[in-house]
Amino acid sequence: MMFPLLLSICLSSQGVSEPAMVRGGVWLPRLGGTITDGGGAIDFEANIDLHNKESVPLIEFTVEPIQDIVMSLSFFDFEASGSGTYSGNDTYGGMVMANGNEWSGSTAIQSVGFEAAWEVWKPYHTGDSTTLSFAPVVGFRWFGVKTILTNNTASQEVQHQNSWIALQGGLEMEFSWDMSDTASFVDSLGINAQLLAGSMLGHDGGSMWTIQAGISLYFSQSSSAFFGYRLQELYAEDGNYIFDAGLQGLFVGGELRF
Repeated sequence: MMFPLLLSICLSSQGVSEPAMVRGGVWLPRLGGTITDGGGAIDFEANIDLHNKESVPLIEFTVEPIQDIVMSLSFFDFEASGSGTYSGNDTYGGMVMANGNEWSGSTAIQSVGFEAAWEVWKPYHTGDSTTLSFAPVVGFRWFGVKTILTNNTASQEVQHQNSWIALQGGLEMEFSWDMSDTASFVDSLGINAQLLAGSMLGHDGGSMWTIQAGISLYFSQSSSAFFGYRLQELYAEDGNYIFDAGLQGLFVGGELRF
């Protein structure tokens, strides 16, 4: 429900300054980090193996309702599952995980975010041909996290399902270069980089940060391809439960402007 509501707000505020943009693609992240529940930290790579690369749909919608103010919505849905032999000796939620126990488990992360950027500083600007801009960014992002860990040897299972909202801020850099006179098959080139950090609200709170960088190749004024790299880290608490993990990997897809 949150994503359609935010999308309708952005559409209602869309002006004529710049075309709206829809970006769709695939993110190929790996899960890394630890989970803790009253005992030692259980590592997604060292103790259990939930580190396989997954294909995650990545959707983003961007509008510029007034000049130099850019608003965007984004969504992703990640899930990894696996099974194997436990490595180490730990306690998790009152469940003893002994070396050699058979385990199975899964981790799911869903997220919806809203951001607003103000392109306040343009140190290099030559009309529509070449532009370098820097923008402060503020927004919020909802995270829904579900973890399940089962000790199949002892027939025990611990499950956590939590949600947090992060208030976030940071800096974004955008570079665009008109290549229509340089390459016949590319209209323009865009480079984007973003750094965000924030505080988690809900349960016992926590923190998050995001690093993202990508390149867009525009084949026309309305269509382009993009690829890049994204890192999303979370540290979130709920009583004895701590989710200290994140996702990182390449993303690729296409963009349409209308």
